[in-house]
Amino acid sequence: MRILYAATGALAIPLLEALHREGLVSAVLTAPDAPGKRGKALVPTPVKARALELGLEVWQPETLRTEAREHAKGYEADLLLSFCYGKIFGPRFLSLFKHTMNVHPSLLPLYRGPSPCYEAVRRADRVTGITCQEIAPGIDEGDIYLSREIELDGTETTGSLEELSGKIAPELVLQALSDLDRKTRQEGTPSYSHMLTKEDGLIDFTRPWQDVHAQVRAALPWPKAYTTLEGEVLYITGVYGSVFDETEEAMEEPGTVVSLVKKKGLKVACEGGYLYITRLLPPKRKEMDAAGYVNGRKDVIGRRLGT
Repeated sequence: MRILYAATGALAIPLLEALHREGLVSAVLTAPDAPGKRGKALVPTPVKARALELGLEVWQPETLRTEAREHAKGYEADLLLSFCYGKIFGPRFLSLFKHTMNVHPSLLPLYRGPSPCYEAVRRADRVTGITCQEIAPGIDEGDIYLSREIELDGTETTGSLEELSGKIAPELVLQALSDLDRKTRQEGTPSYSHMLTKEDGLIDFTRPWQDVHAQVRAALPWPKAYTTLEGEVLYITGVYGSVFDETEEAMEEPGTVVSLVKKKGLKVACEGGYLYITRLLPPKRKEMDAAGYVNGRKDVIGRRLGT
């Protein structure tokens, strides 16, 4: 079997390496180089960088229209395999392949769309998963080859869940490749994830503490959860414990910084309980733990976040 592997993000690298070891990769299709965070120099995608290290051919079309379709034919690939690629495949492009497969980090039809790991963490799910599906015209609507559940303990971030999904993908995909004629229809009510924006990080401490706990973890690595203190933005980059833990009822106004608790962090009142903040990123400073933050700003105890 010859595979055209379409991928961009770092979570797709373990699968790339597994396919390469099996001698299955005809070429790697990835997004064009883009400007980095600092400066104007173009930076390759994580998948491109690793593919070149492995000696694989890399293809980076701006679009997948006529010229790209003609180019794709030259690879004589039997299967188009997509994982965190970032572009939509049209029916003409899909028709070039005998089989198609997309790897999606959810238990479809849950959380179709661009941010499934974010949704699982944000909604404090106890179980999520990863699915190998046929690529269909509609977003993540294709029939399922295989899926696998992932149990969550309520401490995951979006980043750590994506990394775990990337590690699980190789075994699942290689198993699915052994029988591409075996497929089942998606069952259940679909739900959808959305493209994240900066506003997804804004914290409302009047919400239940579990909701804020989940939001902080879901917003890592981006857009990062944030609040304000006396008009300045303050990023919250770590919280203590699991979202499934129990806590005592909060007595103070939501957002009040009650105390610094050893081994737990800043104790902040929310609706129904307390959130313990372990790491923060103050304005114009480096990220630090809660104790370091209080050492630099002892007057924060008793103040209200979100002001």
